[in-house]
Amino acid sequence: MRRANWFAVSMVSPALILVAVFFFIPMVLLVYMSFTQWPLFTGVPKWIGLANYRTLFTDPGLGQAVWFTLKFTIVLVPISFVVSYGLSMMLRRSNRISSIFRASFFLPVVIGFTAASFMASTLLTPGTGLINKLLAATGLGSGNTAWFAHPTDAFWAVIVLTIWKTAGTAMILLMAAAQAVPPEVIEASRMDGASWFVIETRIITPLIRRTIGLCLILSIGGTILTFDQFYALTKGGPGGGTTTVVLYTYTTSFIQFRLGYGAAISVVVSLVILLITAVQLRVLGRKED
Repeated sequence: MRRANWFAVSMVSPALILVAVFFFIPMVLLVYMSFTQWPLFTGVPKWIGLANYRTLFTDPGLGQAVWFTLKFTIVLVPISFVVSYGLSMMLRRSNRISSIFRASFFLPVVIGFTAASFMASTLLTPGTGLINKLLAATGLGSGNTAWFAHPTDAFWAVIVLTIWKTAGTAMILLMAAAQAVPPEVIEASRMDGASWFVIETRIITPLIRRTIGLCLILSIGGTILTFDQFYALTKGGPGGGTTTVVLYTYTTSFIQFRLGYGAAISVVVSLVILLITAVQLRVLGRKED
């Protein structure tokens, strides 16, 4: 028995060491840093207590970043979910054509966000970008639109890019969940005269509500942590109009060298993500009716 226990410990110890080194120790250090004025290279950290956390409530730049992140989340999550759910409905059938389209829509997921952002920047270049040329050819634009020179245009350009990049994940999850619904349930509903809309909204959707909840919560968590696309395309501009919370944290920590204050922002963001995770576990832990 004791030998078996030692064997079990030896098997899980590498994972525990990795978790400790790359999660618990950095998290403890992050919390400690949030209570200090932390120097970047030289000097001794100065303990300042809750000063960094009090600054959170009076920092207009952070308030603007929080509001933009909230707006980005409110707009992106519903649109992305509708697109993903629509794709999952169209591609549920198992045939060669559906398989090709599934791979096509899922392919952007494997592309890094930074690479996708630079690709979008090339396609949206004023005058020479393919998208601007297509808009000019169809009479929908002048062909010289500087998409990332105005906050509103940049906002919608990043929305489209993010949906193109991430919709495939939710599509696969929703499609797999819908395919797991017992076929006899759907056939019985059809025999009872239920329409396609009734089957979709009254039968399939309630049965896959756990997967729907998972997709929504993953999407919300992803938008809170949005960084790559705005950093690569707008750098938070113009005028800070496209600065997310994570991008603001990066700028505060590594451009302004306010590491303690950046750590305080990170702690709060981590608590928000922890709350979202708790909601996710509660949703996924509910028993089916």
